[in-house]
Amino acid sequence: MKLRSLTIILMLMITIIGAAQKRKQTPRHKTQVSPEVAAWQERLDRMTMATQRIMVIDSIVVDKNDFLQHYYLNPEEGHIDSYSHFFNTQQQPNAYVYLNAIGNQCILSQEDEDGIINLYESDKEGNKWTKPRLLQGVNDAKQFFHVNYPFMMPDGVTLYFAAEGDESLGGYDIFVTTYDTEEDRFLTPENIGMPFNSEANDYMMVIDEYDRIGWFATDRGQEDGKVCIYTFVPSDVRQTYDPETYSKEQITNFARITDITETWVSPDIDQALERLEKAKARQKKNTDNEEFTFVINDDVDYHKLSDFKAKGNAQRYLQLVKLRSQQTALQQAIERVREYYSGATADEKREMAPEIIATEQQQHQIHIEIHNLEKIIRNEENITLRNTQK
Repeated sequence: MKLRSLTIILMLMITIIGAAQKRKQTPRHKTQVSPEVAAWQERLDRMTMATQRIMVIDSIVVDKNDFLQHYYLNPEEGHIDSYSHFFNTQQQPNAYVYLNAIGNQCILSQEDEDGIINLYESDKEGNKWTKPRLLQGVNDAKQFFHVNYPFMMPDGVTLYFAAEGDESLGGYDIFVTTYDTEEDRFLTPENIGMPFNSEANDYMMVIDEYDRIGWFATDRGQEDGKVCIYTFVPSDVRQTYDPETYSKEQITNFARITDITETWVSPDIDQALERLEKAKARQKKNTDNEEFTFVINDDVDYHKLSDFKAKGNAQRYLQLVKLRSQQTALQQAIERVREYYSGATADEKREMAPEIIATEQQQHQIHIEIHNLEKIIRNEENITLRNTQK
């Protein structure tokens, strides 16, 4: 009897163990991922590994309602403002305006009756603005639900804006487009990628060519009503992080801007921070309605573009600002090269010498152009002033 009981127990144990083993061997059903989500994740991974290498010099968390106060744009680069403040109206509370440096053209966003936001342009005629005209080429394919936060580079060709749509990672992403003068329209916009864009809202890209400083805003990792403004050093050439030098985790951290100090390069960081402080000081001075100082003669100084009276002088002054910016950039480049040159090998010095000489010659040529342009501006202005006094 006992033997029979043991046999039954053993058989039951074998049955239970076998069933358990079968359960272990049964493959688990994988979580189904929609093609849309899979495509988005693949795009996110691809954009992460293509993160642009930039130096982020500062960051500050501010209230979203007044975030523009923390952009220290040089007046010669134009002006950014909220629609309601610029046009002194309670309408269009979510719209923004870019005004060119001369003050006679603006690019603005407007929300239509269907709740769709698009970009428009308007010209100033006398004291009034013309009826806004839809910017051609920016959203012709209706690929964006909302297009907002415009900023035009001083070249009058390169336009940055933020948009929500199929090409966005999440919420607003920053895009760039260029104006085709032959077709009289903007080309197909391109997503500028990471670290500027993320799965959150990223917008209001502004680049100050004069000070070589840029800003953009994002609500990634922020509580409601707050945004983080990053200040960075723009680069002429897009460079990415070499995956053979940096791990995927490191590149991901750069894409998310986990630590801005990891992007710093010495001595560039010190020079960039110095330019930022000068920009802040300039804006504080501008609150007293004094944007710059340009000497016309012993008795007359100009402080705003609207002070110029001679035809074409406002545009000439903007060209002068660009030349001065180029001169400063060349001088800083020469100083960095000379610093490296002092410790270079004989072969390196032989290779570097022609480049240093060519750069110095270029700087000298710009110096001559600046001198001549200043002379033209002063002469034209003094002639106009004398004629108006007759």
